[in-house]
Amino acid sequence: MKNYNAKAVAAKLRRRIEELLKNTPSKTNLHLSEREMVNLIYELEAHMEQLELQNEELKQEKSIAQEASEKYIELYNFAPTGYLTLSKEGAIVEINLCASQMLGKDGARLKNTLFGLFVSEDTKPIFNYFLWKVFTSSTKETCEVTLTPNANRSIYTSLAGIISKNEEHCLVTVMDITDKKRVEAELEKWATIFKPKAN
Repeated sequence: MKNYNAKAVAAKLRRRIEELLKNTPSKTNLHLSEREMVNLIYELEAHMEQLELQNEELKQEKSIAQEASEKYIELYNFAPTGYLTLSKEGAIVEINLCASQMLGKDGARLKNTLFGLFVSEDTKPIFNYFLWKVFTSSTKETCEVTLTPNANRSIYTSLAGIISKNEEHCLVTVMDITDKKRVEAELEKWATIFKPKAN
């Protein structure tokens, strides 16, 4: 976006008028020549037109920025994948609708809550190592953990995380892989049942 400085334009006009006034013989008898008045009016009109054009450009750029912001919010909040921003301590800074549904709570109530509270005890060390690796290696890290939003529900998830540009947060995607895990377990069961017996 262009940086238009209306104050600088106004200051320039003020200086021009002051110069013209200084050149007049007396403050009580302010007379500008017709040419000076025409030049001053022309200058003021030109600057007004310039400011109006700049204002119109700013309005258009603001509208474009607003539209892009709305698209980003829609994409972030209504994506079929969970998105989280975590602090170094693992507290939820930002969370989208999909991730909040996985955790079974409203997104606003989840902010500043430790994500680890929703991770099963047996996979909590995996999550803690994942978070530590993201902040220390500055590379994309992945892991699989089980979320337990309540006592009756477990969700197998795949996490992928990377450190933010300011290195203060971890940007995480959360994929529900529960169905995949169930299919794998079923296949293993059937493979065991139909395993050929040794002679």
